[in-house]
Amino acid sequence: MQYLCSVEKRFQLGKSARLKSRKAIDRLFSEGKRLHVEGFRVLYLLDPAEEPGLSVKLGVGAPARSFKRAVDRNRIKRLLREAFRLQRPALLDELGAVSGTLHLFILYSGKDLPEYPAVVEKTAVILKKLVKLIV
Repeated sequence: MQYLCSVEKRFQLGKSARLKSRKAIDRLFSEGKRLHVEGFRVLYLLDPAEEPGLSVKLGVGAPARSFKRAVDRNRIKRLLREAFRLQRPALLDELGAVSGTLHLFILYSGKDLPEYPAVVEKTAVILKKLVKLIV
């Protein structure tokens, strides 16, 4: 018995969509381009590939300097991943003609704990700016 339908599978953010490689993260921070949206810093790098299609690898972060408690940092990262997970299919549709791997790292730079609607709104703004810069 299959519980997940194809629509639900579209919105998953599995292991293959996470930016985990230390080498890739270091390369992103050294060679990547930067984008600022109120309360967020974004680093992105597009690696071209021969095969058609685009894959997105996401990393998120929150500063320990501003949020001393790990539960607060983890909550911020969870909110960022969830907001991106829901908006990723729209991003992939917008960047349909682009092929390669888009490495993306979103850093929360605000001083207060964000609310979920604000994170979703800012993530949408980030992705719209990103589409304009890449296409």
